[in-house]
Amino acid sequence: MHNRRTFLKFAGLSGVALPVAGIAFYSHNLISRAFAGSELSLLHGQYSTSWIGNSFAGKGQNGSGRWVQDEIVAMTVTDDGTVLTASLWDEAGRCTGLYRDNDTNVQCLMADGEVRSRAWGWGTAGTSVAVIGHLLFITNTAGDLLQFYWSDPHNIQSAIKYQAHSKSGLALAMAGRAETLALALKGGGIQIRNPQDMSVRNTLPLSDITGLAIDSKNSLWVIQKGQILHYGLDGQILPSRIGNVAKATAISIDKNDVLLICDNGPDQQVLSYTLSSKPQLNQRYGVQGGLRAGTPGKMAANKFFALRGAGLDAAGNLYVGMCFGPNSNSPVLIRSLNPQQQLRWELSKYAWVTAFCFDPRSDGTVVYGPESIFSYEPDQEPGKGWQAEAITLDAVRYPDDPRIMGKDACSTELRHLQGKRLLYTMGQTGGGYDLYAFEPAPSQIAHHVASLKGDGFAWNVDAEGGIWRGQTPDQNIWHYAFAAWSDAGIPRFKSPVKYPVPELFTRVTRAHYDSSSDSLYIGGYTANKGKKSWGLIGAVVARYDHWKSGKAQFRWAANMPEDGHGLPPKAFDIAGDYLFTIAVFPTAGKDAVVTIFRLDNGAKVGNISPGAAVGNQSGWVDMIHAVHALRRKNGQYLIMVEEDARGKNIVYQWTPA
Repeated sequence: MHNRRTFLKFAGLSGVALPVAGIAFYSHNLISRAFAGSELSLLHGQYSTSWIGNSFAGKGQNGSGRWVQDEIVAMTVTDDGTVLTASLWDEAGRCTGLYRDNDTNVQCLMADGEVRSRAWGWGTAGTSVAVIGHLLFITNTAGDLLQFYWSDPHNIQSAIKYQAHSKSGLALAMAGRAETLALALKGGGIQIRNPQDMSVRNTLPLSDITGLAIDSKNSLWVIQKGQILHYGLDGQILPSRIGNVAKATAISIDKNDVLLICDNGPDQQVLSYTLSSKPQLNQRYGVQGGLRAGTPGKMAANKFFALRGAGLDAAGNLYVGMCFGPNSNSPVLIRSLNPQQQLRWELSKYAWVTAFCFDPRSDGTVVYGPESIFSYEPDQEPGKGWQAEAITLDAVRYPDDPRIMGKDACSTELRHLQGKRLLYTMGQTGGGYDLYAFEPAPSQIAHHVASLKGDGFAWNVDAEGGIWRGQTPDQNIWHYAFAAWSDAGIPRFKSPVKYPVPELFTRVTRAHYDSSSDSLYIGGYTANKGKKSWGLIGAVVARYDHWKSGKAQFRWAANMPEDGHGLPPKAFDIAGDYLFTIAVFPTAGKDAVVTIFRLDNGAKVGNISPGAAVGNQSGWVDMIHAVHALRRKNGQYLIMVEEDARGKNIVYQWTPA
């Protein structure tokens, strides 16, 4: 699968030969067999595959399929209601997406030759897009202007053929109309080009341009240092500036010379102006205050946030693109509203390098992401059971929230502590937790209140909200018990209680405490099973009972399965009677294999891998807490797994035999 971490992971694995795990013994207990990418076991019982966090399943071979891309940095809208987006990154290469009537293009756009090698997504990782008739333009991250020919602009599944490129320099904005294509360059200057051959007709000496649009008189409207200014193609400033927008992030002009401005300030609205000698504000789209309106955080069609672009079609329908950042870990929403501001359709993506978690009080019907809350009905058909209910990130009131600019590439845990919710987020490579407390009910907004940081991958949160750390400066296992909330709403933790590492382990890489049985599950490496790569759970997982008593009793140890690259799993979780692991690379031809073990004796139960609902495919697993499991009251298990390639989390529903 097209995957950015190819360059990172293969660099450390080339030429390495790893043996198949065999049988070992410890304290007269048999360690279960593990099969290195060669043998999988049938899982007894009934199970199915679903997903949460993307409007589409992501089925399709490399370069094709339906999924909402990882981010939006810019967008444009055609008269017939096609939305084209630009992004700096999409894991599977959909850096330019086309969306219309609740659908998206199947075949990804691809450039050729030198351009292809200079930017991600087959050369299309971009900063802006424009459309003029049958011609589609992308400015990419390598400083190229790409031109594509669209065989049928009214059909998003029609062929879009790459034609040529021109060196332009990095661009911050682009607009096209009739015989004019304009590019605002990062280094300063607006290039005026001929759309047909992309030749430069003129360069205007204007700087600090972050938004660009062209009206019917072939004059330019720009966002310049927060103001909306008006220029002729000769570079002379014209009357009609608009200076009262709090935070303009994008502009567009439709065929009737209606100017739209995305105001990403406190109002979180799209402003509509009629252009004349003096532009007149004629409409505001979206409720004032955006996410903070009504119940803060609760989603609604007319509540906007993180505005990245907006446009009108010929019928007056509005299209809005939302994404924090730019940030490929952010939620992405594309909404279409009719002239009465009623929702026509919405497409979305909520996960990339993200592992959701279950609300432990919800019986699997509420799921939390780093900045989102979902309802989930497991019995619905695949991909139909989830619904985004809230965005928990308020970038206006809390502009320094770490989740805004990519620091939310993380796994999540949610705990209810003394009547309050506390959200724990852990980065892709470990290093401790960021903690987010929620505003008083009914608000769904959470804000960053504390961090508990340190080296290593062996971090976990127990059911009581305590934090376990298995890689510490003194080589013990530490437990920070939750103490109380301060008067200011800050979670407080007790000084760590320290436990010696059992003799079996030379290196601890996971420490997962189960308070229901006073058991600690330790993952790591032993004298005869050493480290193989970064961030893995280790070659062996062992269970120790009566852990907090000071007289911990060894119960069992199990060799971990190895994937097709000879690596042990990336993550594990426990729920009910079982322990669930997730593989990094494919195993015996199956992507992201989940292996299930019994908690009472460590015996292997069987395997699960992605089913037909998601095209039998998944990306590589990168999160150290990439799997979350829960046993429902009816005995069914939900196993939720990170899936970066096409922006979602996979959910397995398993009822044991």
